[in-house]
Amino acid sequence: MKEIPERTRSRLVTLARLLGQIKEERVTSAKISLLTGWSESLIRRDISVLEVNCGSSNGYRIEELRKAICKNLGIECGQKEIKCCIVGLGRLGAALLENSIFEGSPFKIIAGFDSNVNRTEVLRSSFPLHPASMLESVIQKEGIEYAILAVPDTAAQDMAARLAKTGIKGIANYTGAVLTLQEEIPVQNVSPVTALTNLLAEQRKN
Repeated sequence: MKEIPERTRSRLVTLARLLGQIKEERVTSAKISLLTGWSESLIRRDISVLEVNCGSSNGYRIEELRKAICKNLGIECGQKEIKCCIVGLGRLGAALLENSIFEGSPFKIIAGFDSNVNRTEVLRSSFPLHPASMLESVIQKEGIEYAILAVPDTAAQDMAARLAKTGIKGIANYTGAVLTLQEEIPVQNVSPVTALTNLLAEQRKN
């Protein structure tokens, strides 16, 4: 699989999701720019690393471009459903209970967990909410592959270690904690503070 720069890869992942939401057969770099805020030249440069011919003068053929992105990045863009869970149902975790957030992606949240049993009983969700004591058994029973971690920072390391032992494939870390895991479990740090810090660093480079 071709090595793609991390920033380009991140934009292409976003683009693949965007393409899944567009109903037309073709899309121009101008329209992508309007929807994303990226420059047209940047969009064309990102797509060029895929080394595919799916049109450009009168727009890109959406389905071909989307498949090319998925193939080159090794991500799932088909109909296969990827089961995920949310761990931590405080304000941030509760905000992610709305499944429409994941529309246009193969990811489906099928379970939520919290150490506060009252939250699991009071919060409304289209999928089951469980006490944290059931985390291991539910993940293994349901075949959950990825977890969104949104617990308080002080509880993040212990909870991440529990998640790693279940055999999940990765953790999206919405906490401000820096996780250290013995197991080879990929972690993406996506807390608002981390995202803003990265944006600030990017802006100061330019």
